[in-house]
Amino acid sequence: MIKKKYSIGIIVFIVVALASIIVITQTKKEPGEIKIGAILPLTGDAAVYGEELRNGIELALAEINQNGGIKGKPIKIFYEDDQGQAKNGVLAFKKLAEVNKVPVIIGGAMSSVAVPLASLADKNHIILLSPTATTPALSGISKYFFRIWPSDKYDGSVMAEFASNKLGLRKVCILYVNSDYGKGIEETFKKEFEKAGGNILGTESYELGATDFRTQLTKIKELKPEGIYLPGYYKEMSGILRQFKELGIRARLLSVNSFYDPKLLEIAGDSAEGAIFTYPSYDPKSDNPKIKEFIKAFLGRFGKEPDAFAVQGYDALKIIGDSIEQGGYGVDSIQKQLTKMKNYPGIGGIMSFDQNGDVQKSLRILTVKKGKFVPYNE
Repeated sequence: MIKKKYSIGIIVFIVVALASIIVITQTKKEPGEIKIGAILPLTGDAAVYGEELRNGIELALAEINQNGGIKGKPIKIFYEDDQGQAKNGVLAFKKLAEVNKVPVIIGGAMSSVAVPLASLADKNHIILLSPTATTPALSGISKYFFRIWPSDKYDGSVMAEFASNKLGLRKVCILYVNSDYGKGIEETFKKEFEKAGGNILGTESYELGATDFRTQLTKIKELKPEGIYLPGYYKEMSGILRQFKELGIRARLLSVNSFYDPKLLEIAGDSAEGAIFTYPSYDPKSDNPKIKEFIKAFLGRFGKEPDAFAVQGYDALKIIGDSIEQGGYGVDSIQKQLTKMKNYPGIGGIMSFDQNGDVQKSLRILTVKKGKFVPYNE
């Protein structure tokens, strides 16, 4: 009788133990922190942009974590450096996916990096939110890809329409950076400008990191254009502007939103005077209390005013944080929240995503007047 009782007791113990093991193994372990990846050009020719993006992300990170994190859990950012090269971006993505196991990544900043990363995001079911990639090739590439900088199709078409209808230009040349970004916006501007009745006299390209542009500019000068459209980045554009003036070229200079950089004015000096360019609706002179507080916090942390890239980094993490707060820390939950995001009040403007993952937000037209960036009002 005693043996029988012991046997029953042992059986009951085993059943309870097995049940406990099953419950423990089947219960989803809640993360102790919110892991988010970031793939940025932190070294190399595009490092100036990657550093500002990281600064913006770091400010948003500090604000979120100081306010209790997301649902009581702090965010941890895992940074990877792509050096502005696709092959490095791919390796970085695989590390974040397989080692760090993040459900969402901020990157790639450059279109040439973002394109292969978007394909990996689709294959691995990981959210990829690009802060600045613009090539039209990314539109609708994956349900897991989103971007908060307008597509080149929008940017190029805005300037093409402005050049034709507002400035009355009919003969224009294009000098663009030889990258996915440069090619994409060059094609869009050319198509839209010609559709509006304009004539593209010629196109020239230059490499990222180049310093001598006299060969291209000499060819352009011989064509006698009324305007020159210049998509690129501040380091190269600064050199182009100075050589543009040295060669005595007389044409309206048109450019893109990356033209807005105080460093460009420092390097180019009065060569930048009169240049006209597109720019997101972020206004550092705004009376909006939220924007004023952002600028004050950025100045206090980094000792300088934020540029457009810092704004993009800040908005990227804030959008992801809000999506996790509202929908949960899972790929499908984040994807669903981003898809239905409408009229998000970012520092860089009011934002919504369309069915292709492209952001919808307005652009402004700015110019350089007396060495300062100001709204174009002529």
